[in-house]
Amino acid sequence: MIETPYLLFLGDAPDQLAAKVAIGIRDWRPENSVGQLSLPGCGADLGLTEMTLQEAKAAGAKTLVIGVANRGGIISQAWKDVLIEAIEMGYDLASGLHNLLRDEGDLVAAAQVAGTTLHDVRVPTVGYPIANGIKRTGKRCLAVGT
Repeated sequence: MIETPYLLFLGDAPDQLAAKVAIGIRDWRPENSVGQLSLPGCGADLGLTEMTLQEAKAAGAKTLVIGVANRGGIISQAWKDVLIEAIEMGYDLASGLHNLLRDEGDLVAAAQVAGTTLHDVRVPTVGYPIANGIKRTGKRCLAVGT
């Protein structure tokens, strides 16, 4: 069970679309959303109170939810300091990214020491390629009306 309430982590999301996970939680479970945490350069804003990890903890937050769906679904190195600090403060982490929390050795080690839980809420069964602009082989069909 993922403990509530949540601090919604926006990281360095370039725009609102990248923060679609956090937006969904804010819209569908507003009672579970204590605030948002953004890194410098973040282009998304949920309209929630911007909080530090300490402020959100004092407000009752139990889980830091990675609310970003970035290119490739990866856990950014730029986020690691914040994620590890959150774990050390007693936060559980929750993520739906392609890159699983349980595959990040530094996060796993920190969670084991702190006694916190890492929640991978979506575990892909296939690898999803990221578009790279290179033309693929094979025939393509053009839909009628395009």
